[in-house]
Amino acid sequence: MSPTFCRRQSSHKGRNAMNQQQYRLLCMDIDGTLLNSAHKLPLANREAVQFAAKNGVTICLMSARPPRAVFPIRDALGVDGPLVCCGGGLILSGENRLADSRLTRACAQAVLQETQARGIHLSVYRDLDWLIAAEDEWSRAEAQITGVQPTVAPLETLFADWGDASAHKLLCMGEKSQIDEMLPVLEAKHLPMTLVRSKNEYLEVVPAGAGKNTAMHVLCDSLHISPNEVMALGDHDIDAPLLRAAGLGIAMGNASAEARAAADEVTDSCDEDGVAHAIYRHIEEVQA
Repeated sequence: MSPTFCRRQSSHKGRNAMNQQQYRLLCMDIDGTLLNSAHKLPLANREAVQFAAKNGVTICLMSARPPRAVFPIRDALGVDGPLVCCGGGLILSGENRLADSRLTRACAQAVLQETQARGIHLSVYRDLDWLIAAEDEWSRAEAQITGVQPTVAPLETLFADWGDASAHKLLCMGEKSQIDEMLPVLEAKHLPMTLVRSKNEYLEVVPAGAGKNTAMHVLCDSLHISPNEVMALGDHDIDAPLLRAAGLGIAMGNASAEARAAADEVTDSCDEDGVAHAIYRHIEEVQA
């Protein structure tokens, strides 16, 4: 049985009189936030997101996932809106690309070299493609989570062919200790890339300047709204800059310490319909 939620109601006049902020853009991470720990979309979250959309809030899914793994979540929600994919490297709005940031050849080759030396899995995301050098336990697990199958390809050759119009994102997957060891090595190279964890075992590599917080500002400009009119939800380190930048940043109950520290408040976990609770707490029903 679905939990009962208390929905807030007010008129435009009443809200203005109370100086209550009405959020106009809702930015949500997917895994560990909108989806539960079984990677399923709870009915309560879907209904809450639809409630927000019906009350004038633009819905934006923000994920490290590639577009092909975000489209099914958007379709399941039944709500249209801009999509931030590949950790912020690619921003889609309908048929348009609001941002298209790519790693340089030097960045891609440096990450390839370090992952190969340590036996860490490397996934490459470019446009709609997910590319790997060989299938392994990491790619199989990720495919099961996202519902997308990768293509096996010669990564070194592709990086050479692409030049500085390389991938939107690289994903390094390995044991926590392996990622702990490799992260400072990559940071010491001082290349134009941003390194951030989306899980203890996942290191995301995106172009310098790209990220969910940057994507939020791009969307604010596109929608002609202020960052103060943005409500954002996330659960891990990769979401922390977004939670700081938004007018209201909310960390999930299952969030990492860094995400919690960046947030204005903490909602229930992804297994307790935390997104729905946050939406009904802060998004008002606008009456005609």
